[in-house]
Amino acid sequence: MIKMHKFDQASTIARIKSWKNPCIQISFQETSLFLYFYPKSVSHFLEMGSAIKHFVELVEQAGTVFEVANTIRGLVENHWEFPKGIDQNVNNLKRKRDELNGQKEDVESRIKSELRPRKKVKKEVDLWIENVKRINGEIPNLESKVRGSSFFPRGFLVKNVRKKEEEVEELLEKGRFSDDLVVNDLSWIGQVLPTPSLVVETIKCKKNEIMQHLRNDEVQKIGVYGMPGVGKTSVVTLVNNELLKGEIEFKIIVWVTVARNCSVIELQNKIAKAMNVSISEDEDETLRAGMLSEILSEKGRFVLILDDVWERFCFEKVGIPESSKGKLVLTSRSLDVCRRMDCQVVKMEPLSNEDAWTLFSDKVGQNLMSSIDLQPIAKSIVERCAGLPLVIVIVASSMRSEDSFPIWRNALAELNRNISSIIEIKDKVYQQL
Repeated sequence: MIKMHKFDQASTIARIKSWKNPCIQISFQETSLFLYFYPKSVSHFLEMGSAIKHFVELVEQAGTVFEVANTIRGLVENHWEFPKGIDQNVNNLKRKRDELNGQKEDVESRIKSELRPRKKVKKEVDLWIENVKRINGEIPNLESKVRGSSFFPRGFLVKNVRKKEEEVEELLEKGRFSDDLVVNDLSWIGQVLPTPSLVVETIKCKKNEIMQHLRNDEVQKIGVYGMPGVGKTSVVTLVNNELLKGEIEFKIIVWVTVARNCSVIELQNKIAKAMNVSISEDEDETLRAGMLSEILSEKGRFVLILDDVWERFCFEKVGIPESSKGKLVLTSRSLDVCRRMDCQVVKMEPLSNEDAWTLFSDKVGQNLMSSIDLQPIAKSIVERCAGLPLVIVIVASSMRSEDSFPIWRNALAELNRNISSIIEIKDKVYQQL
């Protein structure tokens, strides 16, 4: 098919002239070597064409092979290293991983000690913990690949082990948090209130009863009622502070003192102010109610505490959404108000004799109550207070550190004359406690 002949110049020219249909002529004049392709017959011509085509394909394939070979060589040069000591590197990686997990446990302990109601973990701390968890899942997989690979495949894992070790070292460095791990959670709304001075066992039991209703998904509204001075405000204050501890997941705790003759617009303004939001003063009640309802609904789960409600009002007109996300706790002197607002009723009872005496003794001073002469008259005074925590605190505070028997006797006489008026002025003196 392909022949090589060595001719001189004259012989070559003569032979070319003798061809009738020369097909191909390739000459290298620099040397005396000439390569000729020429047909000797029709079948020879066809064979020659096929050979040329095959030759071209071989050249193209050779180029592809060379490209693949270069690619493989590049991969090996860039990603393969001699795997000597890779087992030791894996052991070092596991050791640093264990150190990192110890650091993670310390960080999580700090978070538990710093986390308080209306606080949240810093974003950078959260991300650090997530990265530690991620790398804890990746290291066993990498170790398994190294252990299960032969010599040559291990060479491709050397850089992976080194890179993972660098990641662990970087996390160890970042995990040395010097500042606080938590910040204020601005999505929380609520305010811790001063702990009332009327807390005795009776009050605590009522607080627990209200908290139980708040845990019950079937109870949406809770009405706490009782006579003036019986401890309604005190018990819901304890509920407010308990909710802010985060035991039950409510992100919004709103406290509003309603008071007598409070209009719808006034109540709307008080609720909005307690949530640090504003609603337009120019709009009518209905539009303002829509705005307030939308704000409360968007905020998530909430508890609205309305203290000292005198009259029934329509939730829809005010803008208080009645949904599974929200709970309402109100206090009122009237059982009828609680019932008409479809509340789960909690009745505040006067203190038991034991609780009344404990509260009085705490406020007047235990040392003073150890006096045998004063005890009988003191117990008479407590009895006249009718189990009303507020009255007990007022009287006990006025007699604190007073050891004169005539003064105690005069106080009892005065109390007998004015017990009804003491109850009537409850609202005026409560803010001073």
